[in-house]
Amino acid sequence: MNARSTRKDKVPNRHLAGGTQYAPHCSYCCSMGGVGQQTNNGFGLTRLRLAAGIMLVAGVAVLSSGQTWAQAQLPPGFYSFAPSKQEVPVGQLSPQAQANLDAALVAYRAKDFGASLPYLDLPSSEGSIQANWLLAHMFRKGLGVPVDQVTAFKHYGRVAQDYVDHRSEVSGNERYFVLDSLTRMANSLRTGNKKAGVRKNVHKALHYYQTAASAGHAGAQYGFGLMYLNGEGVARDRSYGMRWLGTAAQKRYAPAAALLGDIYSDSGDKVRALVWYRIAADTAGGSLNSRIAKKNKALQSELNQKSLGEANRLYSKWSRRFPVRTRQAQN
Repeated sequence: MNARSTRKDKVPNRHLAGGTQYAPHCSYCCSMGGVGQQTNNGFGLTRLRLAAGIMLVAGVAVLSSGQTWAQAQLPPGFYSFAPSKQEVPVGQLSPQAQANLDAALVAYRAKDFGASLPYLDLPSSEGSIQANWLLAHMFRKGLGVPVDQVTAFKHYGRVAQDYVDHRSEVSGNERYFVLDSLTRMANSLRTGNKKAGVRKNVHKALHYYQTAASAGHAGAQYGFGLMYLNGEGVARDRSYGMRWLGTAAQKRYAPAAALLGDIYSDSGDKVRALVWYRIAADTAGGSLNSRIAKKNKALQSELNQKSLGEANRLYSKWSRRFPVRTRQAQN
């Protein structure tokens, strides 16, 4: 599939509560030679690239003036970070559905998931973003119900598709549910997810990623960059892909920083590889942290004192600009 084949997809013409579509620019990430040529596709990405001068994403080597990012604390269970934006009016549910949703949220916050479940059916059927996300999360994690990935991703998909097809604006709280659902669905659509009953569809994955990435979701920015980096469903564009990885890494999304470390390590730029691995290690957890620790140890043993000093300088400079201000959300 090439870039031209994506033109038949619908271009998103709506935004999440004040979100602005933009294309990132990361001079540091793109300083490596051999990056791909820029491409265009049917998702409005030409317009995104034209806006690159407005929304600059600083890398390790370019740390002068630039725009700071609003970073929001997400409730437990959300996939990744999303910036805080102004709120707008929420769509109306029937009085009974709203009452049920309120009761479900009270029980959910008290961790009485079994009591929360029966109240979610009516608001879910009326298209409540929160109700559908709560059902998705509960079935995926087995909270008050047996784990059921098919049912979970049916509800994630309902939120994602409903937003893309119908909604023009969502509230400050609802936008978190939308971005989380879009990104989870995109991740499954990109590779296919048999356990969840989701078939591979790179076309749709790219569309969902772009919608959430343009609204500032770090996990979606990582996935969107990865698809361009690998040429999945779109013409391969390493430069553009790395810019989106840089955007996600700037928000302290560890997988993006770790992948940038891998890219620079493979290119032979061990100093920059070490910088990105150290950035990733700041927020990485679990198996990713273990892998990064091994990479860090190996690179430090290979570099001389001058190179280590340069890596330390770049890491410190970048970290001062983009400190760890948000916690990694639970998967």
